[in-house]
Amino acid sequence: MNTIEKEYGAQTPQTEIPVVSRRGFIGRGVLLAATGLTAGQGAAAPPAAREPVASRAGADSFSFVHITDTHIQPEKGAVAGVKKAFAAIAALSPKPDFALIGGDIVHAASNANRDRATLLYELWREAVAGLEIPVHYSVGNGDVFSTIGAEHLAPMHPDYGKSGWMRRLGLGQRFHHFDHGGWRFVVLDSVRIDPSAETGYVGEIDPEQMKWLDGIMRGTEKAQPVVILTHIPLMTLFGLYTGGTTTALPPNLIVQNGREVVEMFRGRNVRAVFQGHTHVVENCEYLGTRYITGGAVCGGWWQGPRFGTHPEGFGVVHVTGGQMNYRYVPYGWTPRP
Repeated sequence: MNTIEKEYGAQTPQTEIPVVSRRGFIGRGVLLAATGLTAGQGAAAPPAAREPVASRAGADSFSFVHITDTHIQPEKGAVAGVKKAFAAIAALSPKPDFALIGGDIVHAASNANRDRATLLYELWREAVAGLEIPVHYSVGNGDVFSTIGAEHLAPMHPDYGKSGWMRRLGLGQRFHHFDHGGWRFVVLDSVRIDPSAETGYVGEIDPEQMKWLDGIMRGTEKAQPVVILTHIPLMTLFGLYTGGTTTALPPNLIVQNGREVVEMFRGRNVRAVFQGHTHVVENCEYLGTRYITGGAVCGGWWQGPRFGTHPEGFGVVHVTGGQMNYRYVPYGWTPRP
């Protein structure tokens, strides 16, 4: 079993993605629910937007993109793929106001040596400059430096783990929130570095962040729409269609204290959680909150669509008159031989 299979499961072809209804975990099988694609359909034409979701927001209109799991690297044509995706985003009309970057921007910095990690981030900075819009980052497990592998640094080293990620991207903090167009956006750090874990990390919102998030949610007006960004999913049906109905996800595939996080949403207008990590296109809804797993720019790690079904792409979100429309947009990547 290779590293990708160990972390995310083997690439067994799948044909259906369940969608959870507003009434709870009552699934209905829908093929690529968020994309509008059908089995075997190409990725040339953008799919139709999902139905709007009612909101109590004001009349401000804006748009943003959700970009996750680019896994940029000098191999596999990844640089060309990322630039093609970003060119498609730059050509959008209207131009997005900003981008939510869902993590794993680079490929496997966690087990790279320093020269390799430096190269990966240089490739990323060159590519992301093509977006020409503000970006907000949620850290991915592959973005942290030297947590596993040959060049293992001491945890106190200034470049170890998330410190190197923050320095290379010029970030002042690993989680934050901002307001835009009357909506509140909360960017989480869902990766807990754990050298004792098989993959070197687990999904978790740490105690410091939980306290901070509780304060943010309590300080948010009940009617204000809220959007959450995380790398590792808070809620997902991934285990159902990759393992079985009684298969529990391992701690690296879901936020282990996600239930406690979701409890903080009660009494607040949390409209959507954008997540990544599993490279699938999935749209679950629970208690009025949509949990949108936004596929991957790299699809199945630049080897074709994930599970042969989920194409390389990104998410586009339009907020108009208080309604939020989401669509997943494949950008037409062809894997390199």
